[in-house]
Amino acid sequence: MGRFVVLLVSMGAIATALAPAAAAQTVVLRPPVDAPIIDPFRAPETTYGQGNRGIEYDTTAGVGVDAAGPGLVVFAGPVAGRAWVTILHQGGLRTSYGPLSLVAVATGDPVEVGDRIGSTAGPLHFSTRVDGDYVDPTTLLGVRTLEVRLVAHETDDDGRWLRLLERQERRHLADHVSDGSGFWGLVDRALGGAVGAISPFFGIEHSFTEHMEGIVHLVDLGDTLSEGLDRATITARMINGLASILDPDECTVASAAVAGIPARPLGRRIAIVIDGLDSSSDSSAMADLDLGDLGYGPDDVGRISYAGGLVPGSGGDWPIQRSEYDASTTRGDVEPQIDQVARTLRAVSTANPGVPIDVFGHSLGGLIARHAIAATAQDVPYGIAVTLASPHAGAPLADLVEALEVTMAGSYVAEVVEDVGWHDMALVAPVVEDLSATGFAGDTRHVAFPESVHAVTIGSRADVVVPATHAGAPGARHVVVGGLDPVGAHRDIVGLPEVEREVRLALAGLPPACSGAADAMLDLVVPESIAFAETALAAGVLVRDVLPS
Repeated sequence: MGRFVVLLVSMGAIATALAPAAAAQTVVLRPPVDAPIIDPFRAPETTYGQGNRGIEYDTTAGVGVDAAGPGLVVFAGPVAGRAWVTILHQGGLRTSYGPLSLVAVATGDPVEVGDRIGSTAGPLHFSTRVDGDYVDPTTLLGVRTLEVRLVAHETDDDGRWLRLLERQERRHLADHVSDGSGFWGLVDRALGGAVGAISPFFGIEHSFTEHMEGIVHLVDLGDTLSEGLDRATITARMINGLASILDPDECTVASAAVAGIPARPLGRRIAIVIDGLDSSSDSSAMADLDLGDLGYGPDDVGRISYAGGLVPGSGGDWPIQRSEYDASTTRGDVEPQIDQVARTLRAVSTANPGVPIDVFGHSLGGLIARHAIAATAQDVPYGIAVTLASPHAGAPLADLVEALEVTMAGSYVAEVVEDVGWHDMALVAPVVEDLSATGFAGDTRHVAFPESVHAVTIGSRADVVVPATHAGAPGARHVVVGGLDPVGAHRDIVGLPEVEREVRLALAGLPPACSGAADAMLDLVVPESIAFAETALAAGVLVRDVLPS
């Protein structure tokens, strides 16, 4: 613990010593909505106590929200499942808006006063901070003169400063959905002060930004891990799971699941396959799923290439890019791959007008498939979507890697990897952070399969790479298959007969096969235990190595 506190105090002291004289700036804010205030600002009695750190407007869902002043969007996304936006204005002034039902801006967007930034989800909470401290927004509406410092974000060539601000905002916005109590709440406020103090010097003392980015990420990771280990949260999940066992959704009787469905689907369909992390043009786990036996013609099965388009030799004579790819190509950022797959799916649909397209994804490929389908559902006639062992809610092993990377040993290994140039190593690749609960997968776990798609997510009961509890997604029926042997469970799920059965049921438009109460109990307890053990291990690494007592 001593090393952590000394670092915070040292950064604050150095930043204070370097701080220039504050400059008087005129800040003009106007109300973000035209509605009465129903809950005024109430400063907490103590630094870490409860209160209303902003004001609440009496708005209904769907009301447009405008920027209160000119500035830079430094956060636009979900916090605890609710969307928020934060704008950085001149100096230390920031305004936050939420919860929102629609976000119309993205992190890094410049805005002017009155620009539309989203729509309300109900009553709008509006807060203002000056140098990290919450102040009553009503005192800033109109023309005010404040002593503020300029932030040189224009020098942020590589986006590091913007990423730091985005992470800091995620932590500050948590104040509005929790009481901010406990150890991490205290650390978060200390970080807020330290980051606010060093903000004028970005571009001058670059190392400060790097240190702070890592520490803010540490706090974000610590919060996420503690939430995963929270007894009340685990109990709630178990109760919900037991309730679903006692009152299951509609299902297909197992004996009818084989005898009562057609051997092949009627009419022509196209199957698009997306393999997972560390696959390649020559290595495909999805090859174990015999799509020909399921009724797809040899020219109607296309396999996505992580290098763009389709893998050579797959698909029909379609005017679509073909490219080889290797394992390292799968380890980059997830979002560009989603955009690339979305373009390919549109191209396949254009080349085959009116033909239903079914999508099958394994592991990382399933996560990509879900987002690409959500982005193109209006343009592509999808039939079914089946994902296998996909980290739709993140992968606890990625959280463990994230925790290891902030230890002293992990930092040393990362520096060695950077120096040697082994950037394509899976454990230090960008995709690992994307698959963590604090990365892309965790941030977008609320994104659902479109209602127009018959989606089925399948997890492997003993999978230690992606626990079955993390393989489900909104808008899909979730199925757990497999036995209790963890060896090969993640990859071997593709070839299980239960998976072929579930695909046939989906093609016939039928719900998943029914399971007995004993199997359903194992499907709940085993994956939950795996996820808990991995999360506890990550939290243990964090506490033992990063926050020594």
